[in-house]
Amino acid sequence: MKFKKNVLFIYLLIFLCHSQMYSQDIETIIPKKESYGIDQKHNIIVWNFKIPASPNHNDRLKITFDKDYIFYSPLDSLSYTRSYNVNHNDKVFKLYITELPIIQITSEEDIKDDPKVSSQFTIINQDSIQNAIAGLELRGNISLKFPKKSYDLEFWETTEGETSVDISFGNLREDDDWILDGLYNEPLRLRSYFCNKLWLSINKPSYVGKEEDAKSGIDLMFTEVFLDSKYIGIHALTEQVDRKLLQLKKYKKGKVKGELFKAGSHNGAPAYKTSPKYKNIFPHWAGYEVEYPFINYKAQWKNIYRYTKFVIKSKDSTFKKKIAKKFDLDNAIDYFLFINLVRATDNLGKNFYVARHDNKTPYFNVPWDLDGVLGTIQDGKRIPTTNDILSNGLFDKLLRVNPDNYKQRLKARWFFLRKQEFSNSSLLGNIRETYDFFEKNKVYEREMLVWASDAVLSDHLDYMESWLSDRLRYLDTYFNDLP
Repeated sequence: MKFKKNVLFIYLLIFLCHSQMYSQDIETIIPKKESYGIDQKHNIIVWNFKIPASPNHNDRLKITFDKDYIFYSPLDSLSYTRSYNVNHNDKVFKLYITELPIIQITSEEDIKDDPKVSSQFTIINQDSIQNAIAGLELRGNISLKFPKKSYDLEFWETTEGETSVDISFGNLREDDDWILDGLYNEPLRLRSYFCNKLWLSINKPSYVGKEEDAKSGIDLMFTEVFLDSKYIGIHALTEQVDRKLLQLKKYKKGKVKGELFKAGSHNGAPAYKTSPKYKNIFPHWAGYEVEYPFINYKAQWKNIYRYTKFVIKSKDSTFKKKIAKKFDLDNAIDYFLFINLVRATDNLGKNFYVARHDNKTPYFNVPWDLDGVLGTIQDGKRIPTTNDILSNGLFDKLLRVNPDNYKQRLKARWFFLRKQEFSNSSLLGNIRETYDFFEKNKVYEREMLVWASDAVLSDHLDYMESWLSDRLRYLDTYFNDLP
């Protein structure tokens, strides 16, 4: 009899605990419309949400997306490293919670290469929401043929686009012109990000003491993008190289001060192979495009022409005495080392900028379009070469003539950086950190859902790490043996 009473008492306790558990209030969360996107084609929901660091284990949630996309979960089970099923009208949607900012763009017009069309732009990063009007167009050359596109953005005051407005994102600068880089030609989606961050870590403008906001190159951040309610995957939101980024002195009272030229094609001058006559009525000259200044519909080619001609034509003795006043040798050293480290095969005859802060300061290089790097070329094809040196006419002459102990400084800078930003642990660690974040947080998984590929990502990572290790060994030998 006593045994039966004990059993009944246990059943009663279980019943009371069970009842209490289900009688707990369920907290309903209705996420902000800007914080998530729902892709009806791929049955994906991506939600930007800050998961509490120490959630209450007793909290039970009902999360409602867009009225009737409903998901139940204990708060402590929410994770960036999992996916969840959300039922809706006999369909199952896969829900991902992301730490990355979400961009949503909608436009009533077809997006073309040119001109820009008006669109509504929203970006959310946890509790920070920004809404804007953006002119939107496709960008790129080879990338225009990719199924996943890249975009140029210009933020406007009105839908007519007559006046642009500056916007900043996170720690990036404030400006009206931005790029959404689709990163499609690189299966790991990290090469361009890694290289641009690396350049910023090793090089600062020589005049940064006078212009504290000046940068030596672009900065960028990863985002996840919805276009017209379709998830289009991971993109890099990227700054543009312009006068403002570099803080170049403005044209004033008819006098050219700061200058900026883009090496846009292999027509000789950017590689220091030729310096033909110029005409200011044209915005292009021998492979360069003028970015600043462009005054009264005219370019200002005189200075860059004279400088390029000097590099090509000057006698070695003259070059040795004067080149340091015409080109920043510290920048030349960093650029040569950087381009050779990542083996950017297309960034010595094009895909970089030449600039100068003022008419009394030397020119310097700014890298650009760093996608054909680290064992690949621009279309994503693997090029396993590690045992060569990339150069052009300027760097060839610097090595041969050796002005201001250029070779000794080059060698010393390499081995200094090898203990710092160019160390194996730093380089490989930064690559692995980004890869692990994408892998663990299922960024790669949802990228593959919309941009299907038979790529084995771990194989691509192994290839890149192996390539970089071999490249570093070769360059160590090269600079060690540099006389």
